[in-house]
Amino acid sequence: MLSRLLACLLWVIAVQSYAAIEVIDDNGDLLRLQQPASRIISLSPNITEVLFHIGAGSRIVGADEYSNYPPQALEIPRVNNYTAANYELILSLKADLVIAWQSGNGEKIISRIRELGIPVFVVETRQLDDISSLFKRLGQLSGQLAQAQQQATEFTRGLERLRESNRAKAPVRTFYQIWSDPLITLNGQHIVSNVIELCGGINIFADAIPLVPYVNIESILVADPQVIIAGASQEQQLIQSKNWQKWDSLSAVKNQHIYAIPADLMQRHSNRILDGAQLVCDYLDRARSVQRSQ
Repeated sequence: MLSRLLACLLWVIAVQSYAAIEVIDDNGDLLRLQQPASRIISLSPNITEVLFHIGAGSRIVGADEYSNYPPQALEIPRVNNYTAANYELILSLKADLVIAWQSGNGEKIISRIRELGIPVFVVETRQLDDISSLFKRLGQLSGQLAQAQQQATEFTRGLERLRESNRAKAPVRTFYQIWSDPLITLNGQHIVSNVIELCGGINIFADAIPLVPYVNIESILVADPQVIIAGASQEQQLIQSKNWQKWDSLSAVKNQHIYAIPADLMQRHSNRILDGAQLVCDYLDRARSVQRSQ
């Protein structure tokens, strides 16, 4: 009798050990894995960052051309960029999971990888509050749930600290520039706009229809941003500032509130976006101090 009970217990443990993992992606599709993925391909730099952050970096066998953080990511074979993918290489890596970015990779690449028979999990994070959920879902898929939950908790706490410290502050009209020629920005559906709102800013192109709208200088002059932030390196800040000086009627130009923040800290839905958000909040506070003194 005892041996039969022991056998039943061992059977239950075995079943639990190999219980299927079921996770819903950002397109609402259910992905089912029989066990945590041990060979993962990341098709975007933000996904690569998150996987390393939750302790699953060693499971990445292929990454996109722009995965540059942490430094270990540079050693991973490159399988795609934003416009094309090397499907032959992807197949040769024998991955048991591909994690894709919907708006970055596009349906053509995602559909083709599915046709190759590789499970695909699609990410499309638009809100800061959703990043902790992304940590946990990728933790489930990679077998790193405990560490992912811990990192999700820390991210939520950091986000709440920023939200509380910037609550009820005076609004600041803000233009976020991702390219200068032509002028390109991001609308209110992008996570960058969510960062601006977190800091009490107003994205002057929040109501634009495309996620990534092309704009003209006339529309910027009408909106008169108090702060201009370029997704660029600090080394490029002087160049950005110089380029704007010809439009000296703009409040941001008159008061010298033109800044550069590395795009990696602003446009990737990873833990480092809180570093970018802190910079945005600091810059908007500088603009507020000018308002108070006038």
